[in-house]
Amino acid sequence: MKSTQKYYHLLMMMFKYGFMNSIYNSILVKNMIVCNITVRKKVFPFLMLCILLSTVQQGLAFQESSEVASKIEILFLGGDGHHQPMERSQQLIPYLASRGIYIHYTHRMEDLNPDRLNQFDGLIFYGNQTGLSGKQESALLNFVNNGGGLVAIHSASAMFPESDAYINLIGGAFKAHGTGTFSTKRLLPDHPAIQGVSSFESWDETYVHMKHNPDKEVLSVRVEGQHEEPWTWVREQGDGRVFYTAWGHDQRTWGKEEFKQLIEQGVKWTVGDWALEAELDMPSFTFGEGELPYYPPGEPWGTVGDPITKIQNPLTPEESQKHILVDPDFEVQLFASEDQVINPIDLTWDEQGRLWVTETVDYPNKFTENREGNDRIKILEDTNGDGKADKVTVFAEGLNIPTSLALYKDGVIVSQSPDFIYFKDTNGDDKADEREVLFTGWGTFDTHAGPSNLRYGFDNQIWGTVGYSAFEGTVGGKEYRFSSGFYRFQPDGSDLEYISNTTNNTWGIGFNEEGVIFGSTANRDVPLHSAIPNRFYNNIRGFGQTPRLQMIANSNRIYPLLDEVRQVDQHGRYTSGSGFEMYTARDFPKEYWNKHAFIAEPTGHLLGEFLIEEDGSSFKAKNLGSMLASQDEWFSPIQSRVGPDGALWVVDWYNLVIQHNPTPEGRETGEGNAYVNDLRDQDHARIYRIVNKNADHTQNINLKDASAEELANALTNDNMFWRLTAQRLLVERGDLDVVPHLISLIENESIDELELNPGALHSIWTLKGLGALDGSNSDVTDAVISALYHPAPSVRRAALMTLPRTEESLQAILAADFLPNLSVVPGEMNYTLPVEQMLASNIQVRLAALLAVAEMPASDQVGKSVAELIVLERSAKDKAIQHASMAAAANNEISFLDQILQKQLPENADSTYKANVGFVVENIASHYALGDSPGNSVSDFLVQLTSADSAIASAFVTGLAAEWPDDSVPEFSAEVSSQLSGLRDVLPEDVHEHLNTLAETWGNPNLFGTP
Repeated sequence: MKSTQKYYHLLMMMFKYGFMNSIYNSILVKNMIVCNITVRKKVFPFLMLCILLSTVQQGLAFQESSEVASKIEILFLGGDGHHQPMERSQQLIPYLASRGIYIHYTHRMEDLNPDRLNQFDGLIFYGNQTGLSGKQESALLNFVNNGGGLVAIHSASAMFPESDAYINLIGGAFKAHGTGTFSTKRLLPDHPAIQGVSSFESWDETYVHMKHNPDKEVLSVRVEGQHEEPWTWVREQGDGRVFYTAWGHDQRTWGKEEFKQLIEQGVKWTVGDWALEAELDMPSFTFGEGELPYYPPGEPWGTVGDPITKIQNPLTPEESQKHILVDPDFEVQLFASEDQVINPIDLTWDEQGRLWVTETVDYPNKFTENREGNDRIKILEDTNGDGKADKVTVFAEGLNIPTSLALYKDGVIVSQSPDFIYFKDTNGDDKADEREVLFTGWGTFDTHAGPSNLRYGFDNQIWGTVGYSAFEGTVGGKEYRFSSGFYRFQPDGSDLEYISNTTNNTWGIGFNEEGVIFGSTANRDVPLHSAIPNRFYNNIRGFGQTPRLQMIANSNRIYPLLDEVRQVDQHGRYTSGSGFEMYTARDFPKEYWNKHAFIAEPTGHLLGEFLIEEDGSSFKAKNLGSMLASQDEWFSPIQSRVGPDGALWVVDWYNLVIQHNPTPEGRETGEGNAYVNDLRDQDHARIYRIVNKNADHTQNINLKDASAEELANALTNDNMFWRLTAQRLLVERGDLDVVPHLISLIENESIDELELNPGALHSIWTLKGLGALDGSNSDVTDAVISALYHPAPSVRRAALMTLPRTEESLQAILAADFLPNLSVVPGEMNYTLPVEQMLASNIQVRLAALLAVAEMPASDQVGKSVAELIVLERSAKDKAIQHASMAAAANNEISFLDQILQKQLPENADSTYKANVGFVVENIASHYALGDSPGNSVSDFLVQLTSADSAIASAFVTGLAAEWPDDSVPEFSAEVSSQLSGLRDVLPEDVHEHLNTLAETWGNPNLFGTP
């Protein structure tokens, strides 16, 4: 409860209405009687303030100024459950925001603590939360008692049934309900909590309450026969107020204007009388004329309604900044605007912490002759430490629609379709004087579907994204052709790899602190997790199309501050999702560290926020709404990055027109496949820093002239930006004198509170980048092999990913028992640990081990281990483990098939479990059929089918029949033919057609029995 603000508002109201002199005179009265109200001790400091101000400024008239808090901030506690509080809150947030009331949604019970609550004027509770701890209960009660407001809606009366104090606080508890359409009877229509709010009728649940606290005023009742059920009531407790209404089961009530008015009035009343009287700062914009297309929700793609002709005018950077809503823990600070940069599309920082920006005024349609345009690469610096850019250096100019950049050696790599270009500064004057095309082949037919989001990766390669403009070209002597997805390439342009397919235009990629790959697409799929690179699928003969990454979030909805936002499709959801950034520093509160990710949505004028959590060998994301959002229609965030200062930096494209296509009827399509509109802005830009108010955010490191030792030490920095920068500089430096220092960092077995050891992790990848892990340096190899036993899972994972693909490495991995070890033990054993308990405890490490052995020399032990692994239900149902097992099995197909055909699935195995195991077996059978001389061993496998598990046998036959070459006919002995003649009788009927296919291909229709 912002008590200072509350009392200040009250004081100003007294000035306004001429009460100050009365108070000044009254406080001198004996017994300290003020206006016949006994003054309580707790307001004495306030009265002293009144005396002071009255003495100094008795003639002061009330003035509206920036000193008076102009908005109300509310914490909305929701959660999961059938009431869908997050969805309901979005029906309320834009309405209240337009009236100067700003809601901050949370699902976190941890937010019920004194420090957090005191950031807000009031609370809204709605949902089905339980489990109120004693400390949380105390914090809530103290918040209200000390003057905070609480609005409890509908199911809030069923929250926290274990707390009598909570029930008494809100005035009663839910007991039972039916449903129906009804209105209510008002008992106190002139009460300020509902005064001026229109009555309404709605379908809702017919709540009946119990445990009524008699200390309340009932404002309205629901009448049912002779019964009048208290429906909306208010209470005062201590210095605070509580408002409750039973309205609000679902969108039918929440969508009504009168319900929103009811909650608005309830909020103001609970916050205090000052809020009822205060002239809150409503959003105010000016408008001009123009025309923008309108695409009605629910209509086929491209359907256009009546054009929008009321066009908001742009705001100054300072004015626009005021309209950005961010959590009270944070502050929005302007670093640069149109005075320094126009239309920034990407950003990064160098080893000095200077900001590099890709500026493109030619985007999206202005292709120039010879691709020499008006775009630039700029370096922005804050030279006086005031948090704002005051020095701008143009590093390269004459570019034409560059879309991204990544620093490399003495310059920068820039994506400018169809080329990737290296701009080099040869004399250190911060001006590019050499230009080299690294490779070419990026599509140019649509400028918003080309390459973007270049990032330096843990593996010392440059990662990026591309949309449907695709790539078709030759790199390092190899031909490539691919469309939307993730890729990586060597910084010198010598090699390229297509990593993962996505479902649509792709503008986001990033890493967590372990080096795990995430990203986002423009439409729907936010966020994504890339667990297995395409090369592993490509090594499985006959597998076909590599999988497309799917959304890992529970919801792809957006949560704007505006009631209506202009979108072409995916209305109310991500349709221009841009960038992906995990919070990888330590200046934000702890819950953000390596868990919170951000994706921009310019059509919603917001930066979305997601909580990333492990989910088996993959991850899941919880949509947390918006990290920041604006009521300014020009506000268009397109990228966010964690900067060298630990702040979250946000690129605001600041443009009224975000839509690229389709082209509305009567409009022209430009060269970049974007529709032509004069309202596309080429005069504005903003770059913001989102800072934690409780952090220093000081940038106290500069690696420009750092020694090898200083660079190695920087690998332990608590900001991943500096760790990756130091790693890049060490790799680019190329000197092996740092190897002993890196080995010592790997040998450090300490872990932090996130179970990380960044120094060891980045040291392994640095050694890989230096070429020291090629097997020629035994000390390095031994150190990384030892890292297989490091207490930090991410270090073990890095060791598995970087060890040379040799027999020595394979034996080291097998010796570490990441996979089930079925080797014979000496002596006669009465008990062997179940395979389930032989697995590596960390599933990310297990996944990395499977992928590592998939690229190692073939091994019978690996094939058998993978077979034992995949028949376990938890392995089979985990998609990434399932696919990685398939990749490892493909490298060891003979031993895998021999082992898997001896396994029996549990009798209670359900159809999904069987199908998951069968998927692997079928694909490996096809892989085997397409291999070298499968006819030499197929008879042994077929004979095993007579006693094999039915589901496994069926999958094997299906895969074999799908890919067996027509020109390959195995030979069967008379004994084998006799054994196979009964196979049709033991396999399910749905497999018989595949048996027939094999028999006919092999020229023996009766091989498996009479069809």
